[in-house]
Order: sequence, then C-alpha cells, then structure tokens
Amino acid sequence: MLRASCHKFDDTRPVVLAGADGVVIAQNKSARRMLGPGTGKYCWDVFGKLEVDDGETLPCRRGCVMELLASGMDCSEHGHFKLDSKCHNINCVPVNGMVVSTLSPTNGESPKVWQSLSPRERDVLLLLADGETSSSVATRLGICESTVRAHVEKMRNKLNANTRAAVVAEGFRLGYLD
Repeated sequence: MLRASCHKFDDTRPVVLAGADGVVIAQNKSARRMLGPGTGKYCWDVFGKLEVDDGETLPCRRGCVMELLASGMDCSEHGHFKLDSKCHNINCVPVNGMVVSTLSPTNGESPKVWQSLSPRERDVLLLLADGETSSSVATRLGICESTVRAHVEKMRNKLNANTRAAVVAEGFRLGYLD
C-alpha cells in the first residue's frame, strides 16, 4: 500500500497514477485542474473526454492499464490531444504494478542542460525503468547501493521529480528511454 507521502507530485506537470485495476489512485493539482477530479475513477474515463488531433488516438480505453502492465516494463503508450486549442502529449509508463501518466505540452523541446543525465545516471534510469531495485541495480552495475541511491537523488533533482516512478516517467518524456 502507498504511504500518503508518495502522493505528493510536482505540480508543474499533470501526473496521474493508476493502480493495476485502472482506478486512479492519485493525481496532482495540475492534473485535477486539467482533467477534473479523477481519484477513484477509471483512468480511461478520466482521459476519455480529451479531444484528439486529426488521425490521432489516445492509448486510453477500457482495460488499457491492465494491457500495458501485461506487456511489461519495456512498453509504454503515447498519444496526442488538444485541450483549450493547445496540443499536448500523454505518456503512460508501467512502473511497479501501476501506470504513471504524464501530460505535457507539445513543443518538440529536447532536455534542458540542467536535465541532462550523466552516462551512469542513464544506466541507472534504464534499470529502474526495467523494475530493478537499488540493490539489484548496484549488483548489475558493480557499484555500491548507496551510490545508486545518490544517482537516483541527483536524477530526482535534475528532473524535478518527487518519486522514482516520476523519474522514469520524465525519462520517457525527455527521450532517455524508448
């Protein structure tokens, strides 16, 4: 079960967290402002009201969370939509039996300098996205567990992310992960 402190998300980018059954278990203030209250509702119902660009479809549909989780940690879903005449992206990433969905404006930006990750941080990020723990990352990379925790903390600061799941979601959004 998640502790209350895990529900504190960065309010600059809308973030929605759905459990394995597809029910929204948390969303930040930005997501509530953009989508309305969604906690306790199915994520596909929360996102289903968004207007899609011509020829685009959202990954959101009944059962999408379960399908994404069944596909494994290497998969993610992406889509584009319009809200208030502005184009946005949605990225849905499976992380530890949940799906983290981030919404961001479409502007084609690459990561800012302060968001640049070192090669070792990218190695750690890749393994976190694969569902590895600090201990298993340390073993696989041949480094100390405390070093892994230090890399995660640096990434959290660089990417302005409060949780490991948010770090992974930002990694997808910024193109560090496929």
